[in-house]
Amino acid sequence: MLSAASVPQESAAIPSFLPVILILLPVAGVVARGLISQSTGHSAGLFNRYRVRKADLFSSEFVVAIIFIGLWLYTVLGQRSFTAAVPLTGTLPGSELLSDITPLLVVLLPFAGALISGLIGRSNKDIRDCVATCTAFLTCVLAISMYPMVAAGEVSYALPEFMGLGLLFRVDFFGFVFAVMASFIWFLATFYSGEYMRHEHASTRYYVFLLLSLGGTLGVFLAGDFLSLFLFFEAMTLFSYVLVVHAQSEEAMAAGRNYLYMGIFGGLCLLVAIMMVTMHAGTTAIAPGLESLADMGTMGYVAAGLFFIGFGIKAGAAPLHIWLPQAHPVAPTPASALLSGIMIKTGAYGIIRVFTLLYTPTQGESPLWYTTEQFGYALIWFGMVTMFTAAVLALVQRHAKRVLAYSSVSQMGYILMGIGAAAYLGFDGAMGFAGWAYHILNHAFFKSAMFLMVGAIYLRTHSLDYSKVGGLWRRFPVTAAAFLVAGAAIAGVPGFNGYVSKTLLHHAIVDAWQAQGVTSLWYAEKIFTITGGLTVCYIARLFYSLFLGPARGDTHKYARETFLERTIFAGFAAFLLYGGLAYSNVIERVILPMSTGFVYNDYYLNYVAKTGVWNGEDLFAISISLGIGAVTFLLLSRIDFALPLPQKLSVERLIYKPVLNFSVNMFMAVGRGIEFVTEGVLVGSVRPSVFLARLAGSADAGLLPRVGEAVLLRLTQMRESVYTYVVSMVHEVQVYTREAEWVAFFTMIKLDYNHRGDHLYKKLTLMNLDLCLFIIIITLVIVFSLRFLTLMVP
Repeated sequence: MLSAASVPQESAAIPSFLPVILILLPVAGVVARGLISQSTGHSAGLFNRYRVRKADLFSSEFVVAIIFIGLWLYTVLGQRSFTAAVPLTGTLPGSELLSDITPLLVVLLPFAGALISGLIGRSNKDIRDCVATCTAFLTCVLAISMYPMVAAGEVSYALPEFMGLGLLFRVDFFGFVFAVMASFIWFLATFYSGEYMRHEHASTRYYVFLLLSLGGTLGVFLAGDFLSLFLFFEAMTLFSYVLVVHAQSEEAMAAGRNYLYMGIFGGLCLLVAIMMVTMHAGTTAIAPGLESLADMGTMGYVAAGLFFIGFGIKAGAAPLHIWLPQAHPVAPTPASALLSGIMIKTGAYGIIRVFTLLYTPTQGESPLWYTTEQFGYALIWFGMVTMFTAAVLALVQRHAKRVLAYSSVSQMGYILMGIGAAAYLGFDGAMGFAGWAYHILNHAFFKSAMFLMVGAIYLRTHSLDYSKVGGLWRRFPVTAAAFLVAGAAIAGVPGFNGYVSKTLLHHAIVDAWQAQGVTSLWYAEKIFTITGGLTVCYIARLFYSLFLGPARGDTHKYARETFLERTIFAGFAAFLLYGGLAYSNVIERVILPMSTGFVYNDYYLNYVAKTGVWNGEDLFAISISLGIGAVTFLLLSRIDFALPLPQKLSVERLIYKPVLNFSVNMFMAVGRGIEFVTEGVLVGSVRPSVFLARLAGSADAGLLPRVGEAVLLRLTQMRESVYTYVVSMVHEVQVYTREAEWVAFFTMIKLDYNHRGDHLYKKLTLMNLDLCLFIIIITLVIVFSLRFLTLMVP
């Protein structure tokens, strides 16, 4: 199997990448200096800065120069002399996992930067922008610094006492790629925000929550178990809510409510699913575990459904996508780029971890793959419905950001379809894995770039409506060229990165159909092709309306592109071209190493590595989509894309509003029942209360005194009876004692010789002696006693 773990290592020890960070720190310093000097008007750096309408720009040339100098030193002086300087890694006892604190630092750095930005932003906005940009840059570099470790194996770090449950970070090559992708694009968006947020209010709040959202997003990608992933997932949702409602308009607040409500509902679904899996399997580990879940029966499918709802809401899967077209247009453009390019990938990331990892067997040859196949089939059709529905809705939009929002939903449908194909093919699903992995990377770059470019247009025109903008290519030539590259990439034009990923996805759906000959999957492949044509159509309309259409007003009054904008947009275009022309390097060095930890056949992984996309069959397949797009564009242009879509087909009207109304009616019915009972028994009718009060008064006035008197009389009688009995017994004792005294006396002196048959005299025979003899005996006893006493006394 081709993987990062198979890369030969020069030594067993894994060096630290920290010195490379130290080399690149001057870049952050240069950025800081450029940002701070914006308010001074002095030149920053060795080169002169550009000015556009008195807006100071950064010395971007110096930044690029410092980067190349650092890379040159790193290459010439030798990697070993840098990376071996500060060893920060270790090995967990009894385990092959590396223990390193870097994943925790990657997550904590944005939180620390958010705190510092919030404190400094009150006094100096330039330094605040500097801190935010440098924080995003250093986070990206710190994430990249984990490469030597993840190339050799997984990196783990745990906080076992966190909240009593523990917090686990476990980074494999798959999570590493997501973290680097997110932090890099986040850095570009934060860098661009310095220009964009000059025209917005509450910029300090924006930067604080932008960095907090970065920390939550990276925590999702670096989490080692589902519980840790859930905590960061919910934190990201709460922090990004503030970005959605940044404008604080009625539209923004309504979109924010939908985003927050659906996010919380999805989080509850995730929590229940995690609890169900934990109670049955005894672990929340992100690893193949279908053997331990196989005997859950129906509850296993319920847990899988809850997982899909929780992650599918964030991923924008139909019909859970309704928050996305509302949230993206109202958020600031850099935030929209991150929402579409990165944050919705957290939902796809969770679905991947569940359905292509957790719900897969640990062995390649296992009958349990049938369960994974069932989940995969369902995901394929969720993806198909998502991609096609969103593409149709994108055709009828007249606002650029709404078009891009629906485009994001449609492209997530491609990714869901690829995940489903990989799960459906099971142990042989490497082609589906490569397709969705490549498309996730591609979409992150071209969709973020397109949002930033329309944001640059919005800064000048203050509108993105097709009826108010047009003919902008002369004023923004670099932006138009970069937008054309991004549009060609998303449309799947050969030579661009989107063509490669869509070709791999097309191979995956064809393989899924041919694996078992299921007819429905043949139709799925046709929907895939038609959706590709619709994508070409709405992207062509978007580009034409913004850049090639008739000019709306005086375009010469708009400020030209800044050097910073040209640099960022050209950089994005270069990435998109590299992904399309050097796709074999991307597959070999990025995509296939990401498969480490997943259960796939080595043969099919090697087959993916050798797959070519420049062949007649693949070019013919994409040409069909391009042809459908061109024909559709020509036909719909005649009616100005006014498709008569019935409003009754709205997902909100068909699903969400009926469900919401039913829930509200149920709660109201329960409330009315409680109110009826309360008013009827305690408030509305006073008769029961009056009856109870009168009954209590009668008892207090008549019954209780009578009972008291009867009890008192009875107690008095008992006392008298006891007293009489005790007195009589004492009298009897006195009489008996007196008689006993007399009997004893007469017995001793023998005065009473009247026997009268008394048995006492018969028993005491010693007392039957004469009185004289008795006196003599007493006298002798006294005499001998006195004699004895005289003998005792000397």
